[in-house]
Amino acid sequence: MTELETVKKIRELKQIRPRKDWVVFAKNQVLGREEKLIFFPYFKPAFAGLIAVFMFFGFFSFAQNSLPGDFLYPVKKIAEKSRVVFVSEEEKPVFQLELANKKLEDLTKAPAKNLAPTIIEFEANVSEAAKNLSRIDAATSSPTAVKKIVRKTKELEKNIQKVESLGMVVGGEKMEGFYRTQAEYLIDCLENRTLSEEKEVVLEEMRKFFSEGKYSEVLELYLTLQ
Repeated sequence: MTELETVKKIRELKQIRPRKDWVVFAKNQVLGREEKLIFFPYFKPAFAGLIAVFMFFGFFSFAQNSLPGDFLYPVKKIAEKSRVVFVSEEEKPVFQLELANKKLEDLTKAPAKNLAPTIIEFEANVSEAAKNLSRIDAATSSPTAVKKIVRKTKELEKNIQKVESLGMVVGGEKMEGFYRTQAEYLIDCLENRTLSEEKEVVLEEMRKFFSEGKYSEVLELYLTLQ
């Protein structure tokens, strides 16, 4: 082989590239295998999203224990308001009464300087409950929904008594407005049902109390039918 041919062969050899898997194999054989911990690389974005979700809900969950004046209390209110989107029209009065009850519970624990804003929030919940209740068709209301409203109202009365025993005055006109709306609703519910003679008598008494403006008595009479 001439010198020129030898140079040509060397140039051709330089153009040859080994396969990648062979390079890795040779490297491991010479230098030793490098252990790497790979934590599901393809799922990293998904895991990051899950961690964010857990942190988000954990943050809101922690805020549920906050009281008026606490740093996380505004977050608690945002979480409460966002839940209403997932509540059906029939359940909205119960939902607002539930929020009103929570505000009363907050009042028993909150510092004195934060009582006034919480009372305003409580009254807003009661007003919203009355507004939502007035939109419900009593003729199509399920007995279960009516019972929930009545139960939450009785719970509200107990919590109001507890708060007022501490020297605070809550409810007032807002609560009176709710009682009126609820009394009208309960009477409508009974008027759209087949009643026994005994229940017809009670219904007539409820109408009488309603005309006299004794709305809370209407609720008490309704409870005698249960």
